[in-house]
Amino acid sequence: MSWRRSWALVRHELRALADDPGSVVFLLIMPLLMMGLMKPLFGLSLQAGGYTGANGAEQAVPGMAAMFVTFTGSFAGFTFFREHGWNTWDRLRVSRATTFDVMLGKILPTLLIAIVQFAALFWLGVVLFDLVIAGSLVGLGIIAVTFSLSMLSFGVAATSLSRTSLQLNTSVNLFAIVFAGVGGALVPLAVLPGWVQSVARLVPTYWAMEGFLDVILEGAGTTEILLPASMLMLFTLAFTVVAATKFRFEETKVYIA
Repeated sequence: MSWRRSWALVRHELRALADDPGSVVFLLIMPLLMMGLMKPLFGLSLQAGGYTGANGAEQAVPGMAAMFVTFTGSFAGFTFFREHGWNTWDRLRVSRATTFDVMLGKILPTLLIAIVQFAALFWLGVVLFDLVIAGSLVGLGIIAVTFSLSMLSFGVAATSLSRTSLQLNTSVNLFAIVFAGVGGALVPLAVLPGWVQSVARLVPTYWAMEGFLDVILEGAGTTEILLPASMLMLFTLAFTVVAATKFRFEETKVYIA
């Protein structure tokens, strides 16, 4: 059955990640350090904005989590590049696995990583940084999942446009910083220049932060986050169209370890 072939590829990718856990650990340790450093500054900004009871974790936790989940976009891409580096890509293409099997088997592990990363960082934010979530945990989860999907599809789109793994890594890292900065994850949107605020809606991180902050600060439920969640799914669709249009299975890519 097709799903069995996809699951075999998923297990293969999870084993590869288990053999090199450093990147996954980095995506947990670094945002926690950044949360601790940025929390006091964000607390002052939120209090100046009228949230007198805020301690800064309300911005630091979702902001740093969103920023570092963006980096997982390159994980999906590297699963394709590794096959080229191992000279197994052509063998995979002529196997019984369909195109859908290959794409699902390569993408699903990264999606699981992103979701687990969000869950762990928010839980640690509650435990370590006194984060209080006033609204719906389901709504928070919806934003986390839709943002993860948008960043995963962005990673595959970047893969389709990259000839080498170095190009992929550079482009994803660059856009991760841009998305975080313009979208209000790295610093609160209110303190950014007016021209940045005017273009912020053009990046997915803006909508993720809108949803997270609505839930955390405003006590929003699932219905209140439908707009940001829908916008994130539109970004997912747009990136998926780019990937579907530009990805060439017959193209040989260069993996630089």
